[in-house]
Amino acid sequence: MRSIPHRHRWHRFVPVALLASSISLGLGVQTALADPVTQLVETLPDSVAALSRIPGAEGSPLSFVVVREETGDRLFIVSSNMASEVTEARTLSARITGLRSELDSYGLVAFVDLQTSGGEETTYELFLEGEDPSAHTFQPASN
Repeated sequence: MRSIPHRHRWHRFVPVALLASSISLGLGVQTALADPVTQLVETLPDSVAALSRIPGAEGSPLSFVVVREETGDRLFIVSSNMASEVTEARTLSARITGLRSELDSYGLVAFVDLQTSGGEETTYELFLEGEDPSAHTFQPASN
């Protein structure tokens, strides 16, 4: 039996370590166990193909996590202590192709670009008042 050099065994753990360290960046003195994204990652199924964390608008404590699955993408809003799924986005079974956000006089507004399995592109608006990720409105963008 051929032995694997010591340096190669650790090579496969580097991507996991990098993901874990990037998830906890920007959270001050909180531990990784208290990070809502770390807790979210632990609950995701093995079928997840990719995960991206997108910062919210400048000056906002909120951020977003896009989880790529086989049938579509899931969108989560993340505060300093919780992650809340935008279930309306999940029911669309679409790919999130872009997300940008800004602060306005009412709170945070995010524009979510989607592409359906049929190739149709559309934009939805996500409105958040305050810093509670579960208190949101998700609807087709209005002109």
